[in-house]
Amino acid sequence: MINLKKLPALRFLKLFVLIIVLSCSQSKKETKKTTITKSGMNITNSYTYNNLDSLFLIKLKKWKEYSDLAEFLNQYEKTTPREALNNALELKNLTKKAKDSNIIKTLKTPAFNARINVFENEVLRLADMTYIPAISSQQVNKQIENIFSTFNSLNSKIIAIYKKDKFSNSVKIDEVFKKIR
Repeated sequence: MINLKKLPALRFLKLFVLIIVLSCSQSKKETKKTTITKSGMNITNSYTYNNLDSLFLIKLKKWKEYSDLAEFLNQYEKTTPREALNNALELKNLTKKAKDSNIIKTLKTPAFNARINVFENEVLRLADMTYIPAISSQQVNKQIENIFSTFNSLNSKIIAIYKKDKFSNSVKIDEVFKKIR
């Protein structure tokens, strides 16, 4: 037999459980709608590197991959960490092409090769950052600074090699020794 005194309590209990279930499902829907944005990923930062003089650029005219790389790095001079990560894979490809291309004979020195390898490693690190979901904007900005620093080093080595070559061509060592005798 059904106890009539417990019937309103049972209805109240069912209503209470229904309200709790509905409120929980609504709060879950609201949680799914919110998106988490990383702070600082959309803040534009400025970076610079030392451009080569036109005299050195003329000598590098045959090395098209270098000019493509330098032109692409101009996009990074004012960029956000998000844009930098979005373009990292293309920068990686351009760097690999420049490294693997037929570099001008004058530049084929161990010191230059070391600098281009370090530059490539810094670019590869930035490309790897694209796969890290919890990367911070500070880490990306620091890596971009490292890339520009190593590119400056690469440009400095280009300048040093060509200045040394110019000096060697202007002064003939054999002639100096002949005058000393």
